[in-house]
Amino acid sequence: MWAYYAILRFMTKGEINFHKAAKENDLESVRKLLSEHRINVNCKNNLDRTALHWAAANGNIDVIEKLIEDGADLESKDKYGMRPLLWAAWFGHLEAIKVLIAGGATPLCTNKQGMGILHCAAQNNHVEVMNFIFESLENMNINEGEMTGRTPLHLASEAGHIEAVMRLIDMSCDANTRDKDGKTALHLAAEAGKSDVIRKLLNLGVEVSDRDADGKTAMHIAAEEGHLSVIEVLFDFDAKADAETIKEMSPLHFASTRGHAEIVIKLIEHGAQLDVVNFQGNTPLHLAALNNQAEVTRILIKKKCQVDIQNYRQQTPLHIAVESGYQDIVEVLLGANASLELREKLGKTPLQLAARGSFVAIVDMIIKAERYYEVTRDYHEKELYDLDPHLYLRQPRHPSSAQMKDILWKLATKQLKPGDWKKLGLYWKFTAEHIRSIEHQYTGTQSYKEHGFRLLMIWLHGVRKDENVMRLLFEALSTIDRRSLAEQIRRKTDLRRDKFCMNSLCSIV
Repeated sequence: MWAYYAILRFMTKGEINFHKAAKENDLESVRKLLSEHRINVNCKNNLDRTALHWAAANGNIDVIEKLIEDGADLESKDKYGMRPLLWAAWFGHLEAIKVLIAGGATPLCTNKQGMGILHCAAQNNHVEVMNFIFESLENMNINEGEMTGRTPLHLASEAGHIEAVMRLIDMSCDANTRDKDGKTALHLAAEAGKSDVIRKLLNLGVEVSDRDADGKTAMHIAAEEGHLSVIEVLFDFDAKADAETIKEMSPLHFASTRGHAEIVIKLIEHGAQLDVVNFQGNTPLHLAALNNQAEVTRILIKKKCQVDIQNYRQQTPLHIAVESGYQDIVEVLLGANASLELREKLGKTPLQLAARGSFVAIVDMIIKAERYYEVTRDYHEKELYDLDPHLYLRQPRHPSSAQMKDILWKLATKQLKPGDWKKLGLYWKFTAEHIRSIEHQYTGTQSYKEHGFRLLMIWLHGVRKDENVMRLLFEALSTIDRRSLAEQIRRKTDLRRDKFCMNSLCSIV
């Protein structure tokens, strides 16, 4: 509708009908409008298109001949510099091309992009038009580049047109011509995922490891764009899995950045180095973490990459994931026993970065991991052999944990005094850094209640499933001089069992 009213602003009703008749090959209406209504044969719409443009684009030979007879401008350009001849070539209307050229249209015209009739035909796989150009027109440069330097072969390859590609090759085009970005037809076919074209080009002797202006090979480009079929063809022609760009990026770097899991696996199977670093010192794992690619992170870890390599900013993948707040990535890296002690360039540990960024869930997760891997390792040693770190980080082991959550919330918000949670933390061997990180999230004078609840939940997370959680809580409260509260638990709860502890503690709080 908007396009319709836009046209009305520029054209009379008669001119609109004139264009419509030319488009629909209504020769009688065209004649009538020209002779009886004196419509200007070269009247234009809001895109500067004439009736001849429409007739040429639709291959309407009779109308084209009538318009030429009445003085239509064969070289009229629309908003994009497209002339009637270029539209005919774009849509593959060979007879219309012949009529236009016979009528005086110049075959060497180009649009604003610099595309000629051969570019238009090749991009749209019009082989008959291409044959006519090669056989009947002179001075046609088969390797002519448009504005970006792309030749007809570039365009046909990018579009995946095998027939057009082979016809251009038959006419001895230069398969190694580069556009302004240094890309050959092979690069563009790789970028577009045209594996059949790539196989044809490589069979014709195109260099598989040719590089563009950034030093990218077709392998880099296919890995970045996620075209597995292209990767497989390139490996059939002995492409290198570890070629590096100017910025020392390998195909694995690109695939990891974009999260192309299948390609990551394929590259590793063909010998790609897991821990190769780029110009910033980043490994594929760093880039997977930076771009929140959890599946690729898992794959790289499963394939035994090193998780604690530091880049030029002294960041490990864990530092990067924490700083970005990517909880899933942090969990995967913690499950792989990533170091919690290494410091980045400004001296921050992952825990300190998480606290500074107010990533509460990540702070708690890191403390759980540190207590699991360091402080409470002996405590868990009997079950370490069958304990999944990811499961441990995600949910508590104790069977009463779901019921305890509500009880511990009431204990933290109604019974514990402002300093009690810190005393409990020290008793349970939380470090000073753990306590500071929990306390960092300050929301007012009542923050200690939330801090206490977080500490209690982290502690519960580490309680072994065969232990009496109420007995442990009783002992801790007694130690921090909350004997009265502890005695209430002792009197109302059978500390030898957990069976009645829930209702008993609820009555206390």
